[in-house]
Amino acid sequence: MPKASKASASFEDRHLHATRETALAAVLETGARSEDLVAAWLDGKNVEAVAEVAEHAAGAARKAARRALNVFGARGIAAPARAHVTVLTTSAKPDVVEGWMMAPDSSGMQMFAVTARPAAARYRSSFVFLHALQGVARVDNGTMSQTQLDEYFAKVLPGAGYGATKVPVDWARFRIAEARRAHRERGLPEPLGFTTASPLLEPVPAEAPSHPFDDEGLELSDEDALDLAKGSATLHNLPEFRSWLPTSAALQELLINVGTKLTPGKEPEPGTVAEHLRGEVDLATDRFFSEDVRNEVLRRMKDSALSIFAREGEQRALEVSAAMKVIEKCGILTNPPRDVPFLKAFFDKGVAMMVAQGGGRLRIPVPSAGMAQSSPTETSEVQASPSEST
Repeated sequence: MPKASKASASFEDRHLHATRETALAAVLETGARSEDLVAAWLDGKNVEAVAEVAEHAAGAARKAARRALNVFGARGIAAPARAHVTVLTTSAKPDVVEGWMMAPDSSGMQMFAVTARPAAARYRSSFVFLHALQGVARVDNGTMSQTQLDEYFAKVLPGAGYGATKVPVDWARFRIAEARRAHRERGLPEPLGFTTASPLLEPVPAEAPSHPFDDEGLELSDEDALDLAKGSATLHNLPEFRSWLPTSAALQELLINVGTKLTPGKEPEPGTVAEHLRGEVDLATDRFFSEDVRNEVLRRMKDSALSIFAREGEQRALEVSAAMKVIEKCGILTNPPRDVPFLKAFFDKGVAMMVAQGGGRLRIPVPSAGMAQSSPTETSEVQASPSEST
């Protein structure tokens, strides 16, 4: 956002002191300089004008206003309550067409749907289960009531703790079309149902629409993102991220590496296993989260952020945005993945899961004396209590 101190002097007082009633007109009048105007409002603490533009404007001005609201929130300045107006009319309306998305599960599978219905009638619905990189798994079509639609969404991931989130129709159609393209590129036959679904899944936009989460303006400075991301490990408590783990092979490699630091047949000193585990979790985090893996995590996080924003509100969504910004800046030599609590928590959760599966004990393979370290079938084992593994 441009610096307000450089912009304020070039605006008329009526623009700088716009009210909720005049804020939109001020944005229109200032045109290409509307972002500077929002910056000036931020500098002048005109939260009322910022809130109006954040709610009712479009494009760059709205994004700038959304960011400014986040800054006001961080400073403890609350935005005025939004007014919601319901308009009743008896005139005929076209079909209501809506897009839906279910956040990706731990494997990256998710559901997109498009529904359409005349006013007060049943939904025509198409549900597409897909993986963005692998293609389409299933297509369901049907006609159902509102209650039946809600029940269908609830059955997609029973017990997951999150449901379907409404998204722009064009974006949903484009994401489905992208998955179909990935499916065809793999040389696989498409699942049945697309012919029936085509009236709902078309037209597909010629260019990729912006991601809905980007349109919310939930952006932070590098410094603010780094500070907020310090607590990003707690994001794994959210249902969208609760099941996210590294691969079994990565976890097994971690344990094998811990085992190579222990002496066969000798009980380790208290705290030794915990110390080795902490070090190997750091190394495993850096090793596992390559650039390609980080990019895939970011893609899934952004989709999940829509679900979190709809259910938890802006503050939680800002925390996800902060974690994403820090992950984007990860590198091998600078800002390694181990320094991002959200990424490191993948392995912390994985170790905790293995402790639970072991009845409260963590079994670590230790190479037998004289055996090659790469021969896991010829190993003895030591056991670590939970207190030593965390």
